[in-house]
Amino acid sequence: MVILNVKTVSSQGTMMKSEKSHMLSTLKKIALRYNPSEVFRSAFASPKATWAYYRRHIKAPTLPSRMMIDPINICNLKCPLCPTGVGTYGARRAKMSYELFEHILSLNPNVRMADLYNLGEPFLNPDIFKMFKLCREKDIRTSTHTNLFYDRSIIDQMLENPPARLHLSVDGATPETYSIYRAGGDFNRIRENMEYLSDRIRKTGKGPAVEWVFLFHKGNKQDIFTAREMARRLNFQFFVRPLVVPPHLAPEWHDPEDLKKVSASFHMNVVCPHLWLKMTIKPTGALAFCCFAYDDADDIGSLADLNTPEELLALWNEGIVRRGRTCFQRKGTFREISKPMLCETCNVYKRSNGLDPKKYPYNTHAHDWMDREFPPPNVKK
Repeated sequence: MVILNVKTVSSQGTMMKSEKSHMLSTLKKIALRYNPSEVFRSAFASPKATWAYYRRHIKAPTLPSRMMIDPINICNLKCPLCPTGVGTYGARRAKMSYELFEHILSLNPNVRMADLYNLGEPFLNPDIFKMFKLCREKDIRTSTHTNLFYDRSIIDQMLENPPARLHLSVDGATPETYSIYRAGGDFNRIRENMEYLSDRIRKTGKGPAVEWVFLFHKGNKQDIFTAREMARRLNFQFFVRPLVVPPHLAPEWHDPEDLKKVSASFHMNVVCPHLWLKMTIKPTGALAFCCFAYDDADDIGSLADLNTPEELLALWNEGIVRRGRTCFQRKGTFREISKPMLCETCNVYKRSNGLDPKKYPYNTHAHDWMDREFPPPNVKK
């Protein structure tokens, strides 16, 4: 006869409920910053990777189901807080070939979502359309960002092989407010392209889900209502987010009442998902820690040199990556790699371990973009 301790069973049940509640709370916090459907699709596409992320395991058991593959790190705008626009980071300008893209996908049989963007204008790479088509053939959901500052012929080609989700980076409803941050762009031309895109999708019934994401600052926030009405008329989803800026520049870009929103948007009270759930690939084929790791000197390794998924998983568990993961562990440290690295002084995600950036400034090439010098905004006071 087995006698169960009612108190013990009850306690275990309470702990399981607490664990489940905490996990759902973590996913909810991530969803507040990222597209919710993409977050949960990524989480459940690779449960082993999700569990390793939740438990903060140093070694990833499997490759992630999501990859950020940057097709190009060249842009036609000069946004004043963007490392590409300002030209302040040590990365070789590159355009990913279709052959390299195809090779990268072959190395990760788990991939179900591909974000084709990061540090440039994706549609400046003429192979982007073939990349969308290949992903659709492999049942890989794609998304990309664009400033829409190009000829209509590119829109026509994109609609022939569209991504699942298209994010429009347009921060203003007039030429004057738009140009404050999107330096080098022509709002009137972009507005015409938005109308053309909307009209073509409406007539053909074919195209991506379009999201207009409006980054507000003190110089354009009065345009939010007008922009929202434009998006409604164009049948685009509309999202408003604060323009994230380095803390020492925040008063230049934001009014005092908005600074709390900016801080809450940028400083995430969750464990960084990039080290477990999302692999970042640069146009050269190099594996990076995350979308903030710009400098070529800090690349982890090149996927162009790999031949099998097993080799990619080994690279995904390199010592320097495992050291980054320990920054978010509840206990313990990892000192196999002696030099400090980017994750240890991250300004975005809440760390349990790692070095205090004030006491131990790192001497690696992957300098956090928030420590850089940027030109002041062109905002009329």
